[in-house]
Amino acid sequence: MDSNAKKCGMIPYIVPFVLYLLFSQVAASYSEFYPWLYIATVIMVSGATIYLLSGRDLFKPHRNVAPGIIVGLVGIFIWILLSNSHLDEAVISLLPAWLQPDPRLGFNPFVEIDGPFFRWLFILARFLGLALLVPVVEEIFWRGFLLRWVISADWEEQPIGVFTLRSFLWIVMLFTLAHPEWFAAAIYCILLNILLYWKKDLWLCIVAHGTSNLVLGIYVLLTGSWALW
Repeated sequence: MDSNAKKCGMIPYIVPFVLYLLFSQVAASYSEFYPWLYIATVIMVSGATIYLLSGRDLFKPHRNVAPGIIVGLVGIFIWILLSNSHLDEAVISLLPAWLQPDPRLGFNPFVEIDGPFFRWLFILARFLGLALLVPVVEEIFWRGFLLRWVISADWEEQPIGVFTLRSFLWIVMLFTLAHPEWFAAAIYCILLNILLYWKKDLWLCIVAHGTSNLVLGIYVLLTGSWALW
């Protein structure tokens, strides 16, 4: 396969992730317009993702999702537990300022948005982003593409779920650094990697990620732990 074909093959794996990352960062940078920018992000990135994945067989949805749900529930329980332990804050405070990750925006729609209609419109968009969009774009990128690309430039020839220590460590490190909750992210990434190695099924990782994010969103609404979403 020539280099141009390889680059084209990467597009549906990479572009949705990059678009979501870029647009959500822009939204977070303008806090006064954040809810509307986030809603626009979900709409635009969802449209781009559907278009790019249309007709492609990147994962195969099915109903045998119990392993994914279980891993998702265990993973988010650990995530919440470790996040509430504040271990990350203790470690991060010892680092130089330029190495410290930015905290999450911690947007509270019940304080920041006037009127129940627009408030719940944002909450609906936030849940759609958390539980549906993010699991697809992140799992396709992290475990569908990058985990295989680290193994070989001929990444499409690598089966889903093939294990190498080098790719495992790289993905755990990068996934961890992409989140402000370092300890939680590291453990969570390890769990999802293990699920992929065990079942060789990217769909189960998407289900696990979606389950985790749905439960996290419910937890945030019930407890007011806005810094977690």
